Amino acid sequence: MIVPADPDGIRRAAEQVRNGGVIAYPTETVYGLGADPFHIDALKRIFAIKGRSTQKALIVLIPGIEDLHTLTTETSPNARRLMAAFWPGPLTLIFKAYPNLPSELLGGRSTIALRHSNAPITQDLLSQLKGPITSTSANRSGNPPAESAFMAAKELGPNLDLILDGGRA
Repeated sequence: MIVPADPDGIRRAAEQVRNGGVIAYPTETVYGLGADPFHIDALKRIFAIKGRSTQKALIVLIPGIEDLHTLTTETSPNARRLMAAFWPGPLTLIFKAYPNLPSELLGGRSTIALRHSNAPITQDLLSQLKGPITSTSANRSGNPPAESAFMAAKELGPNLDLILDGGRA
């Protein structure tokens, strides 16, 4: 189901994520697959939907720097400088992962990839969630990433709980 990225659509998308659903939503560059990074069944669905190896970790988008403490145990001085210069924005940084995070999220690693997005719709979605969301391109592994809600629907539609249409990414 494709819904517009208006306040009601964003509310519905956040509700799907909170309830263990998998959605597609626009980011700065492409449409991403979003799920609650703490919901193991939702994470497993992402890998199944994409046909992706579970050995590949997922990126997590955070509402703000203050949310780092739920996902990582430390931030280096270099990371703090990069965050100050480039966040929010399309820069993903790698941190030591909080030890109790789902292994499905980390792909068997002890690190986590985090980004503080500057995409307005993503920011609205994160505000509704009051927490992080996964972000991996909305496509089957090996195929080009979706750049629109239509492309996400064509590639993955029946497997998704909702597609948030924010126009072309």
